Amino acid sequence: MMLLYYALSFILLPIYFIIILIRLLIGKEDIRRIQERFAIGKSRQDYSLDFLHNEANKEEFKGDTERRTAAYTSVREDSSTGSTYKLPLEASYARSLIWIHAASIGESMAALTLIYNISKRYPDVCFLVTSWTNSSAKILTAKLPKIAVHQFLPIDNIIFTRKFLRNWQPNLGIFIESELWPCTINEGARQCKLLLVNARISDKSFKAWLKRKSFFQLILKNFSKIIVQSERDLQKFNELGISNAVNLGNIKFANEKLPVNQEELSKLSLHLENRRVVVFASTHPEDEEVILPIIKNLKEQFLDCYIILIPRHPERVKSIIDNCKSHNLSATTKSQNDLPVLSDDLYIVDRFGEMGLFFSVATISLIGGSFKQGGHNILEAAYFSNCIIFGPDMSKNTDIAKGILQNEAAIQIKNGEDLLTKLTYLLRSNNSLELKAYRENALKFVEDNQKILDEYLKVITKFL
Repeated sequence: MMLLYYALSFILLPIYFIIILIRLLIGKEDIRRIQERFAIGKSRQDYSLDFLHNEANKEEFKGDTERRTAAYTSVREDSSTGSTYKLPLEASYARSLIWIHAASIGESMAALTLIYNISKRYPDVCFLVTSWTNSSAKILTAKLPKIAVHQFLPIDNIIFTRKFLRNWQPNLGIFIESELWPCTINEGARQCKLLLVNARISDKSFKAWLKRKSFFQLILKNFSKIIVQSERDLQKFNELGISNAVNLGNIKFANEKLPVNQEELSKLSLHLENRRVVVFASTHPEDEEVILPIIKNLKEQFLDCYIILIPRHPERVKSIIDNCKSHNLSATTKSQNDLPVLSDDLYIVDRFGEMGLFFSVATISLIGGSFKQGGHNILEAAYFSNCIIFGPDMSKNTDIAKGILQNEAAIQIKNGEDLLTKLTYLLRSNNSLELKAYRENALKFVEDNQKILDEYLKVITKFL
């Protein structure tokens, strides 16, 4: 079965090229880094030289002659080719280079949590982080510590995958959640131990996996250990014949609170003049079809209410503005005005890394992707004690949604009419105590579940 997949990956190679070209044309690929899709780019040795010549690192290791010398002289031999390659400064001094694959934004935040916490226990470990989307790449590039480097995951083809693995020679691989590339995983397991963490299978995917049970068993058995998000996910993996899975809960509970620039927060808070802010976060077109029609009504009822919309993919901003115009809504963007224009109907945040800033001033946050995409991370807003609302489709985050609802820390709505009703109810001054209770319960919910990270690290560090 795996040989058939390998053969298909060659046959379909021209289609892969076309897909990459289309993604490039519509702005979903970075032309400056397109070569990484074909495993052409930096290697472990290149990372070594970049690290050594970074001025900050020169200063950090100033006077540490022995350690700096080791960086240049610590060389490994590639047994398959006989060639040699230098290790990065940290890796030469260390035991391991850990490769973490995070498909998109949500998984990337979990990857950052793992990196920060593993490096606290093992300060000499380096990290290679791969992802698939442009949005995740921007976040990772901005937030990764200097002991980590980001690369785009190559196309899932044996030629590119093997070249990628030869370039980086990871000592441990960690895949987050549910993006499983057969060739990458099969070849990766030949290079090092692989772990699948925070694993989940949606109900829709599970039905498809059961129909191809033997194929998915071949993929999943490459993982030395699988850590799942919930008891339901554990049952699904067991039904697929996987016996090395364990349920430790959702690692997103342990994600760091989103960063906030305090100077910008002070300016924004002063500018908003005690307005009650409703944030629509991580939105998709399907979410905006529900949100935009109710904004006029909401603002007419509550003059002190201000709307902020943060699209999941900021590159859609032009189409969002056009959509606003069709609903007779005035809007400005973050790239146009650093502060909201208070006379406008809404403010669109078209930059990455700003979510924490706007959650900080929000009273209520609706988390997008919850009408058709299966939902996004609702915990990020909970850290800021927001009253959280989400739509009917939380199929990718079922257990978190169930838990937060049981703790009366969020509200689930059905459609646009229901959303308007709930927002109207919450914003009425005589319901302020209930709104306050939702906000307090949301914060308590995330704080009560933060011990999960320790359990994850106990398992992961056994493989270092």
